[in-house]
Amino acid sequence: MQSSQAAILHNKKVVDDYFRMRLSWSGMEVRPGQFIMLRVSDGLDPLLRRPFGIYNVIGAKKTTGFSFKRPTGVEILYRVVGKGTAILSSKEPGERINVLGPLGNGWVEPEEARNVIMVAGGVGLAPMLPLAQRLKAGALLFGARHKADTKIVAGFSGLGCKIKIATDDGSRGFKGFVTGLLAKEIKPDSVIYACGPAPMLKAVAVIALASGARCFVSLERTMACGIGVCLGCAVKTGAHKAGYEADGFSMVCSDGPVFDSTDIDWDAL
Repeated sequence: MQSSQAAILHNKKVVDDYFRMRLSWSGMEVRPGQFIMLRVSDGLDPLLRRPFGIYNVIGAKKTTGFSFKRPTGVEILYRVVGKGTAILSSKEPGERINVLGPLGNGWVEPEEARNVIMVAGGVGLAPMLPLAQRLKAGALLFGARHKADTKIVAGFSGLGCKIKIATDDGSRGFKGFVTGLLAKEIKPDSVIYACGPAPMLKAVAVIALASGARCFVSLERTMACGIGVCLGCAVKTGAHKAGYEADGFSMVCSDGPVFDSTDIDWDAL
C-alpha cells in the first residue's frame, strides 16, 4: 500500500453515467479484486476518500501466479451517483489526484478445471476484468438496467470468457435479474465470483449454497479510511464458522472486500 499523486491520463464517458478513468500509477503488485481510495478534492468537501475497484492494470512488467507485478497505471470504472463521483467525472487529463492503494484482499485463485462463473451487477463489473484477464476462461453473467448500460462489458471481448447479459427491461439478453441466469448456469463444481448490490449478492449466495458451489463475494460498502481503522465498513460475520467469534464483525476494507459467501451474516447486512 502507498499514498501517491497520480496523473489522470484519460477520463472518458462510456455510456450515460458510467466513466472510465486511467491513472499513471506505479506499484509493486496488484491482485485481482483489490481496490484504491481516491481523494477527489483538494479541499475539505468532500472530506473522505472514495473507494474504487481496480478495473484494469496497465503495463504490468510481469505476472506471477495470480498477480500483476510492477504496473505503470490502473483504470477504474465508476458510475456518477453522488457529489464525489460527480466531481471525479469533471476531472481532465493532466490533473493529479491522490491515490491510496492497492488495498484489501482480492479474489481467491480457483482450483484448476473448475467451472468459473463471474456474476456482476452494474459497476460491480469493475473488479471482474482483472480476474477475467488472469483466468482467460469461464463465464461472465452481467446484469444491467437496460441495453445501453451493457456497453460497459466491451472490455471483456477476446478474453476467452463466455458473456451472457440480463437486463431489467429485457432490452438485451435475458429479461430479469442476473441471478436468473446464474440459476441456469450453476453446477455443483462451479466456483462463483460475484460483485454488485447487496440484495444481488445475497441471492447469489443462496443459489450457490443450494447448488453446493463455492462462492466468493466482493462487498460494496461506504469506506472512510480503507485500512480497517475507522470501523465504518464493519459487517457481521457468521459465528458458525471456525475462526469467527460470536457476534463477530469484519472490516470490508481490510478483511475483504472479498469474502467466502458463507462467512457473511446476510440477514444483518
